[in-house]
Amino acid sequence: MSTVSELADRTVDTVERFGGRTFDILVTQNRAATAEVEKGSMKQAASAIDPGVAIRVFDRGSPGFAYCSGHADADVKKAAEMAVSQARAGASDPDFKGLPVAGKATLRPGLHDKSVASLQPDEAADMLLTLVDVAEDDRRISSVNAGLMVAVGEVALRNSNGLSLSQETTSFDVFSEAVARDGDAMFSGLEFASSRRLDMSSIETVGRSAREHAVRGLVRKKIETGDLPVIMDPLASGYVLAQAVGGGVNAESVQRKRSYLSGKLGERIGAEGFSVTDDPTVEWAVGSTSFDGEGTPSLKKSVIESGVLRSYLHDSYTAGKDSIESTGNSSRGGAVWSYRSPPSISFSNLVVAKGDATTEEMIRDTGRGVYLRLTFDNPNLATGEFSGLMMESCVVEHGELGATIRQATVGIGLLDMFSRIDMVGRESRSAFGVDTPAIRISSAKVGGSA
Repeated sequence: MSTVSELADRTVDTVERFGGRTFDILVTQNRAATAEVEKGSMKQAASAIDPGVAIRVFDRGSPGFAYCSGHADADVKKAAEMAVSQARAGASDPDFKGLPVAGKATLRPGLHDKSVASLQPDEAADMLLTLVDVAEDDRRISSVNAGLMVAVGEVALRNSNGLSLSQETTSFDVFSEAVARDGDAMFSGLEFASSRRLDMSSIETVGRSAREHAVRGLVRKKIETGDLPVIMDPLASGYVLAQAVGGGVNAESVQRKRSYLSGKLGERIGAEGFSVTDDPTVEWAVGSTSFDGEGTPSLKKSVIESGVLRSYLHDSYTAGKDSIESTGNSSRGGAVWSYRSPPSISFSNLVVAKGDATTEEMIRDTGRGVYLRLTFDNPNLATGEFSGLMMESCVVEHGELGATIRQATVGIGLLDMFSRIDMVGRESRSAFGVDTPAIRISSAKVGGSA
């Protein structure tokens, strides 16, 4: 960490020499190794190093931001001069109350794995080929696409209030898409996993799951339009809740009246069995961090408690505007921080409280409905409406999973979705930054055709 920390200290002096008085500085030293397989054959295995410096300056609340790729002193000076110039040229903003004060942040365990940091491209390629072998282990699988990426990040954060923080992080991501064919029938199955540590078991799990869902999808049927119970797999609930909750409680959107949750703090917005926390302290989770992108120490906080909205997510600016403390939700762009853009508000790890039902019990209790495994459609955060294509989803008939559904959508208002949660699973998984069990919605509009 000495290189990035020393450069961060020198950059503080540089910004001050150009007249910066209120500022923060991020210095990064990131590297990544990737491997990709396309249609069963190795496409590439590569590594890259990405050092950089980001400088944000405020003058009368007016922000200026500039960055440079690399750590060359001449480039850092240009970025500092540009950031100061931008801040001076902008209009004043009385809502800006300042940056975080210097303080201690507890260095969290489970952020950096030496096994990930030492992984080489050829080793990543071998892992990926193993995954492909697992995914191809069925005569009906015609092709497999897969990818693996490991990343290592070192960051140093400084600001004009004397704040001085550093940390190291790693991430390990793997995905697979298997395509199955049987006569005229064709279907693809998706699976993925993300962590801050090297999880060798995920290689086989991802390959096997992609294969099984691809083969299962070969038997398909249409479904009639109607109001039906919907069981949301953790993949589906993770994707939807990342947007619906994580985006809905973004304090910037709330303050600008662009969120369906504006003005609902302290109100009931969901069923009593629905609780969500934002927890940046979860060991090995990709959103975990010792401090946020502005240096505010990371803390677990309740977002929805027994159906009641308890908190919005703030950075220093939105917190100052509301005259409260920051919740520590300033983000620098993901599992490994980026210097290429200013920080913005984001959740860390959303954790949905578990229930007491197994997935099998949820299916059996449903009788007739649908099982939504995956969707990549986003809710409208301004109106609170959601309509999404049902991907890799199945009918539930007589309390059992049936055929995969063809050409169907699900639509529901988000507040109705939260209020109609009547069963919550006891087992969870992490997907799209959300650790969640399966949840059942008692009724939603399913659009299909006979």
